[in-house]
Amino acid sequence: VVTNTQHCIFTLRYVHEAGGVYVADEIQTGFGHVGSHFWAFQLQGEDFCPDIVRMGKLMGNGHPIACVATTEEIADAFTASGVEYFNTFGGNPVSCAIGLAVLDVIEKEDLRGKAVLVGGHLKQLLLQLQTKHPLIGDVRVGLFIGMELVKDRVSKATEGSAHLVQGTDHLFFFLS
Repeated sequence: VVTNTQHCIFTLRYVHEAGGVYVADEIQTGFGHVGSHFWAFQLQGEDFCPDIVRMGKLMGNGHPIACVATTEEIADAFTASGVEYFNTFGGNPVSCAIGLAVLDVIEKEDLRGKAVLVGGHLKQLLLQLQTKHPLIGDVRVGLFIGMELVKDRVSKATEGSAHLVQGTDHLFFFLS
């Protein structure tokens, strides 16, 4: 779920001050699924840059392929540590061709633009529901949707939302 910008910026600072690295998990949210940006972390602002980005699933449109991108500094530290990375499937030409084809389709068919349009329409519908149901807090969409279910919108307390989440499984509608 796309989070509040200030939360991510604070977390990035805190992690760096503690000597850690910030990892952006784009396994489900990357490749334009948030609509307006190619990566969900880009919603945090132009200057927001994670140290490591994980991506997969969406890269191959169902074909198994994944990638980890990082800074040159982290890659050099990994190499200098003497740890050797090996993967029996790494660099598979079929997987790489599929990944490139997915990127071509995203660009040529303007899937991000379509996600913005469809996501905008869906957001309007969810905002209409929000006016009728105080349980609905914040609504965030692209084609990867985030909707908070809260007891009240001021405190963002979530008591009561578990009942709704548990009550939808018999409808084959799954919430988490």
